[in-house]
Amino acid sequence: MRKFLGLMAMLIGFSLSLFAQNIVKGKITDSKDGASMAGVTVRSKAGGNSVVTGPDGTYQIKTSGKQDILVFSFVGYATEQVNVGGKINISLAMSTEEKKLQEVVVVAYGAQEKAKLTGAVAKVDGKEFENIPMSSVDQMLQGKVAGLQSVASSGQPGALQEIRIRGVGSINASSEPLYVIDGIPANTGDFSRATTTSNALAGINPNDIESVSVLKDAAASSLYGSRAANGVIIITTKKGRAGKTKIAADAEFGYSDVAYLSPLGMPLNKNQYTALTTEGLSNATGGDTATINFYLNALGANNGHNTDWLNVVTRQGRTQQYNISASGGDARTTFFLSAGYFKQQSVVIASDFERYSGDINLKHRLNDKISVGMSLNISHSSQTTPTQSANFRSPVLAAYYLRPYQHPLNPDGSINYSTNDFEQIYNPLAIAHYDRTSLGTTKIIGSLTGDYNIIRGLRFSTRFGVDYMALEEGNYFNPFFGDYVNEGGNFTNLYTRIFNWVWTNTFDYAREIDKGGNLTADLKVGYEAQKSQEYDLTANGNGVPELTSLPLPPTSNPVAALAQGQDFAFSSLFSNLQFNYKNRYSLSGSLRQDGSSRFGVDNRYGTFWSVGAAWNIDREDFMSNMDYISNLKLRASYGANGNANIGNYSWRALYGFGNDYNKLPGSAPTTVGNPNLTWELNKPLDIGLEVGVLKNRLNVEVDYYIRKTNQLLQSVPLSLTSGFSSYPDNIGSMENRGIEITLNSTPVLTKDFRWDLSFNIAFNKNKVTQLNHNADIISIPNIIRKGQDVQSIYTWQWVGADPQTGNPLWYTDSTRKSMTSDVTKVNNAIIGSASPKGFGGLNTVFSYKGLSLNAQFNFQFGNLLTNTWGFLNESDGAFYSLNQNVKEYERRWQKPGDKTDIPKYIAGNQSGSNSLSSRYFYKGDYIRLRNVVLMYSLPKKILTHIKMDNVQFYVRGTNLWTKAFDKNLTFDPEQPINGLNDLQVLFQKTVSIGVNLNF
Repeated sequence: MRKFLGLMAMLIGFSLSLFAQNIVKGKITDSKDGASMAGVTVRSKAGGNSVVTGPDGTYQIKTSGKQDILVFSFVGYATEQVNVGGKINISLAMSTEEKKLQEVVVVAYGAQEKAKLTGAVAKVDGKEFENIPMSSVDQMLQGKVAGLQSVASSGQPGALQEIRIRGVGSINASSEPLYVIDGIPANTGDFSRATTTSNALAGINPNDIESVSVLKDAAASSLYGSRAANGVIIITTKKGRAGKTKIAADAEFGYSDVAYLSPLGMPLNKNQYTALTTEGLSNATGGDTATINFYLNALGANNGHNTDWLNVVTRQGRTQQYNISASGGDARTTFFLSAGYFKQQSVVIASDFERYSGDINLKHRLNDKISVGMSLNISHSSQTTPTQSANFRSPVLAAYYLRPYQHPLNPDGSINYSTNDFEQIYNPLAIAHYDRTSLGTTKIIGSLTGDYNIIRGLRFSTRFGVDYMALEEGNYFNPFFGDYVNEGGNFTNLYTRIFNWVWTNTFDYAREIDKGGNLTADLKVGYEAQKSQEYDLTANGNGVPELTSLPLPPTSNPVAALAQGQDFAFSSLFSNLQFNYKNRYSLSGSLRQDGSSRFGVDNRYGTFWSVGAAWNIDREDFMSNMDYISNLKLRASYGANGNANIGNYSWRALYGFGNDYNKLPGSAPTTVGNPNLTWELNKPLDIGLEVGVLKNRLNVEVDYYIRKTNQLLQSVPLSLTSGFSSYPDNIGSMENRGIEITLNSTPVLTKDFRWDLSFNIAFNKNKVTQLNHNADIISIPNIIRKGQDVQSIYTWQWVGADPQTGNPLWYTDSTRKSMTSDVTKVNNAIIGSASPKGFGGLNTVFSYKGLSLNAQFNFQFGNLLTNTWGFLNESDGAFYSLNQNVKEYERRWQKPGDKTDIPKYIAGNQSGSNSLSSRYFYKGDYIRLRNVVLMYSLPKKILTHIKMDNVQFYVRGTNLWTKAFDKNLTFDPEQPINGLNDLQVLFQKTVSIGVNLNF
């Protein structure tokens, strides 16, 4: 009996020993500083089960035995694989040395290791957006991504930013990319109806952004199907990570001035204007002194004023922002909370922007199979905007065109709004004081998510997201003077509500095809539904009380009160399949079918696809002896995606009400429609090469692409007997092709000093390849012609002044063989394009111990800019009652033999010399110091003593220096995509100081 009990004890002990060997424990730390790493995923390769390390970095997992392999993974760290063997404790120090290869990038409907990508994806880390004195993240993308052109439409804070990825992709539809925010295809752009400009993305605090991914080719973007033709920008907000709770706070305050003022574009002072006007009157009257004095007195030459109107309408701007956040959690629940405040006062009067924002991200693991999460980003912004362009209310117009003789104040110090003194352009101080144009926007982006790990390798995910905006606008025009003085003033209220919901459901299946796990397959299938509804209310009336302080003045004469709305919907099925062999070869394919309400019933559904392949050459055996090459990758992709960004009802034949008859409501046809209307189809080819040498001290990425777009929407002419001049149809086609180069390097790396240098440049050439009957589309000064760039400039070719007479000279035609002074004998010619031949950015960072200097430069070249209203202040006397600029004053023709491009100045000039011609077009080549930061971080010894994780103090400069390469340019070289200088709110340069605290 005793022997039997002993034998049983030995068997039980042996069994327990075997069982114990199936349980592996350990601790994961950071190889850099030895800190415990929470949230590391530990997966049993054979058993399929996984766990996550706790706050102290420890874990415990059941394995399938000695032959099992444990896989350790964490975002930003090299994935490690360890054979279990007979070990019962496996501790590991994880390293970021392979970060370049193992970096996880957010892509369409998920994330992927960079080494496995087959598409062209550029990632920008969220740290590059923190504490920059700009209102929206799209402004901050300028110069950071090769092939992405980002320009501001205005210097107005909160203004719309224009983005083009790999060129202009459409004629009549939008060329803007699709924005996806935390998985939600969002409504973006300018939704204001009364203010000068607004930007829906300005509602998102850039400090809350974790990363931005720019999807540029078919393999990367075509999973978004009908909305991917112009590229996709994925914005991912910050999430919590397991570990101790971390608090971050920052504050910044700065002052601003005008970023760039061309010496030639400056308005004239009193003496200059008097001399020029006297000369012009003398040339017009033959030197009749009495007549000259009469007109000078009428203009106010002897009233004793010498007003600098540019100084009147500009001011020292101010920017301030404050942010605080908390993040952390444990192995089951993580969180991120933040709140922010941003305020920017423009350098132009009556122009500012203010935003309050908050962000909540929560994720909870219910058990090993189910996790849920929610995100909520809320903001409210307020914006005040002046008018732009050649509007008599525009402060920028007033700055350049009001005479020095006019004065903003009366003798008693009150604001002067007399029409005797301001007969054309209103006093900008009076407009700023008595009128107002305001916009308040509430924006909410939120989602509920759920993940269910059904079986090993199979996961179901669902996300229901909401993108909501409510805009409240108010336009008040005083009853004393201005546009509505004859109506007793005017007050208009506008309300716009946009509710956009998106429901996305996906299945992800990952499988190791062979026993060794060398060949893997990842399959994603999904369904997505989206609906967006807009509701608009408008109410306005004339006759307001003469009490300008009333916030909501009643009107004695209501004019209109109406409501209207619009909507669109998408329904989509999509799939993506990727194979990977030993991280050497990757092959991907995607397929999506979209249905859209924007197209007719016969063309409502479209199918879009992509194929892509990548070869990590550096992982081949024949590369094993080439230690200096740390990364060598070749990839290629091709596919088809679409552009559905057209009007919501362009395909429909519509009736509209408001055509009343005999005091009864009536309707009439408003659009002819086209039931056969379909998608604009984009077919991009991309070939990319990525090279890393010297342990990735130098990385170069080169992409060559050809992007062909057909079925472009065009307006086809109709007989006017139909009641319509045209209808939309899919006819045109165009092509963009180019090269993108990105370089990242660390030229110097020592114990205490580091120099990082990055550079990107893109060259793009656009060509229209088909039009309706290949007929030119002319809208002076632009022409769309087969074989030419879609933004070609078509205008008269200016020569200058006749050296003997001072009369204007033009070339008669494109041959430039003959000249004429007769404006009726001049023919138009293509002189260039508003599209740049190249653009990019350079960033350099010098770090020495706790001190760092970061500078970013942007550049652009090969495009033309238009001085849209140059004919007013370079008028050769045609508009002599308006102020002129220094270029007109200093370079005008004055005597026979003068060689200049500015003709003789004649008051009331009727020669047509100031007609639109190449005279008012300039080269858009420039370099701008976009951002420079000098930062100091406290040493670790001090941080330990004060119990802080990090403390940084910095001084930042934005737009501090600009180099324009056209010596004749009279305005800021950074202009909108179309190159039109339209007297926008002036861009600003800012110097600010700030502090970042982390504990």
